Amino acid sequence: MFKILSYTVLTVMTADLLATSGDVAATWTSPILPKLLSNDSEVNPFDHPITEDEASWIGSLLNIGSMVGPLPFGYISEKFGRKVALLCIAIPHIISYLTFAFSKTLYLYYFARLLGGIAVGGGYTLLPVYVAEVAEDSNRGTLTATLNCFWTFGNLIPYAVGPYIPVVWFNVILTCLPTVFFITFIFVAPESPYYLIVKNRIDDAERALMTLRGGNRDVVDKEIKKIQAEIAENDASVSMWQFFQNRLYMKGLFFSVVLTVISQLSGINAVLFYTQQIFDAAGVNGLSSDVSSIIIGLVTFSSSFGTPFVSDRWGRRVLMVTSFLGVAIAHLVFGIYFFLKERKGVDVSSVSWLPLLCLVLFIIMFNVGLAAVTWTITSELFPTNVKSYSASIVSCTCWISSFFVTKFFTDLQHAIGSGETFWLYSGSCFLGALFMFLVPETKGKSFQEIQEILEQKRVLF
Repeated sequence: MFKILSYTVLTVMTADLLATSGDVAATWTSPILPKLLSNDSEVNPFDHPITEDEASWIGSLLNIGSMVGPLPFGYISEKFGRKVALLCIAIPHIISYLTFAFSKTLYLYYFARLLGGIAVGGGYTLLPVYVAEVAEDSNRGTLTATLNCFWTFGNLIPYAVGPYIPVVWFNVILTCLPTVFFITFIFVAPESPYYLIVKNRIDDAERALMTLRGGNRDVVDKEIKKIQAEIAENDASVSMWQFFQNRLYMKGLFFSVVLTVISQLSGINAVLFYTQQIFDAAGVNGLSSDVSSIIIGLVTFSSSFGTPFVSDRWGRRVLMVTSFLGVAIAHLVFGIYFFLKERKGVDVSSVSWLPLLCLVLFIIMFNVGLAAVTWTITSELFPTNVKSYSASIVSCTCWISSFFVTKFFTDLQHAIGSGETFWLYSGSCFLGALFMFLVPETKGKSFQEIQEILEQKRVLF
């Protein structure tokens, strides 16, 4: 099995480099915003500190760009192939980080965040699709879950490097990530066999599968027949209007959109974008906010390795319910800490370690399911012929939700209190755990089998 998967794994690992390039942008704000808010001209590239409102726009513009990203890259994916689309995503990443490195004006930072967001949205849309289409049914969950390992490594880099080097060199280093991906992906990765068969390029699909499956002719012949049967079962020329008229697709879209929104309402991007500010407000004694952020980054990265090994063993539902409940408990306790500190004026210095512990628990439990399995499920609920539509809609939904969570995080704290804000996230996660009992289990199922399960699933329509 591992011999057959060896080149498939190499291909997925190469694609995963783009995931790292994208998720650097999520925590990029954590070390950069304190510098932009500083009066120290040696750390602030601008000639004056930015305002809190300007800082919130820098943080949230990534999400606006991410709403747009699925559309152009989804079109490129359908017109020219998954490989070409993924290569194109690297280009705005490179331009974005170079702009951060050498610009000294706020509006260029806005432009770069927006451009980087377009690339992030495209990556979150297409990476799960590409990985799912090059993987085998029995290992699809495991290989898709590796995306989270590389996403979280991207989260770690700004925490570990950003506070300690100048803004220019920090962003120059970040530019290397999408550049390395672009070069290696050209030479290593084949086109998606599903895409090639949909386009009736059978010979090209056979060559791609021979490469991916280690030259095993029997495996390749069976897989081509299976893919052809799945495509024959679903009309390859579905329009957007037909997509929305299909009751089966709407079921999958309902599960995907609700799951994505609830996952974002866990507050993950608010935590990642504003990690240092959260620790400053919490008043963690004995550790600086920089060090606390690095600890969170290390926990994020290290805890991401468990899911790929259990995703295809335990199933999606078990991991997601466990993840939702764990995140809900972490937010509940974190909210109590802030409520006592800010609302009741209680001296919490004796438990000043609690915020760090809660965020560590939050990150570990988020990585158990929400971080990767959410995207695994949403990529599995649709047949190949409509994945471009579903992935674009789900990704747009994700980033619209993320925009509101990140843009109004500080406003919500001022309006209802920090403790109440974290309780709101906790309540969303409890609802998510209940919702998972409606979502079909997709472990080890072919795309056709998943469609048959959806046909039998009765929910709202």
